[in-house]
Amino acid sequence: MRLSTFTSRGLLLSLLVAAAAQAQELPTLRLGDVKGDRYASLRASGELENLPYNVKLTPFAAGAPVLEALNADALDVGFTGDIPFLFVHAAGAPVKAVGAWRYNTHTVALVVNGDSPVNSVADLKGKRIAVNRGGWGHFLALGLLERNGLSEQDVVFSFLGPVDGRAALARQSVDAWVPWEPYTSNALLVDHARVIADGDGIMTGYSYALASEKALVDTQKKALIADLLVRLARAQQWALAHPQEMADALAEDLKLPPQVAKRWVEQAQITPVALDDTVADSLQKAADFFHRHGVLPKALQVRQAFDFSLNQGVENVVETAAR
Repeated sequence: MRLSTFTSRGLLLSLLVAAAAQAQELPTLRLGDVKGDRYASLRASGELENLPYNVKLTPFAAGAPVLEALNADALDVGFTGDIPFLFVHAAGAPVKAVGAWRYNTHTVALVVNGDSPVNSVADLKGKRIAVNRGGWGHFLALGLLERNGLSEQDVVFSFLGPVDGRAALARQSVDAWVPWEPYTSNALLVDHARVIADGDGIMTGYSYALASEKALVDTQKKALIADLLVRLARAQQWALAHPQEMADALAEDLKLPPQVAKRWVEQAQITPVALDDTVADSLQKAADFFHRHGVLPKALQVRQAFDFSLNQGVENVVETAAR
């Protein structure tokens, strides 16, 4: 078990909250989330009830804007995928990974229209693929091309966000698109798209909780982030045990069709994990892959992008659930 440098989290948080209460004002943690889906698990599980601090949520359509907001000191902590994190780390942004969770890599997929003549990755030679530049879509597309003996020179990438990527596939201005959840379930159930290949064996399978370095050197903010990470881990375990309730929460919060939310929860199987060497090594492999393909201009050593000091509470939650 990794020893934490933040073992007094509970006592410290209590003291901070007591001090704030005396001042008649609760401290506030500024949270950024992709579409608010992890926040939905916190809310639906009851982990936000009687919270001894305020959480100010800002939802974003994708991970890159979360990171931009962290870099601009508009957030204290943000939830996002691992791949977008590489680019802000490469740019020297003052952001650290402080928590992680695992998702089913099958849910990041290469899809085509239901009536498309494309039936395999090899069929995409000379075709146009919509991906989000420097994100999960871009990473998976490059990995699938490499696995099938093709390169990025064999296709044309259209760099689009998820909303525009979906629209481009619908109007057939691209031949394929790489979405992730809930866009994958929406594409299959609403747009009747077909999966040609998915992220199994290519995607790392991790998403992160990231914190600004400014928040991490603030004793009060660090205590709040550590507490929120524990609550998130418990909320994710609750969601695994209550899939229908979690689907209902996502449908309500994100205004999704119920069948889309249900499939998302069933397929994603989001599971809290301890932030450890396995997680860090997976990001290193992703960085090496993107550098090899010229997407990242320089080689990275990502270990310095992690702050393991807030991990103890989450590790305790994970270990207790495994007993």
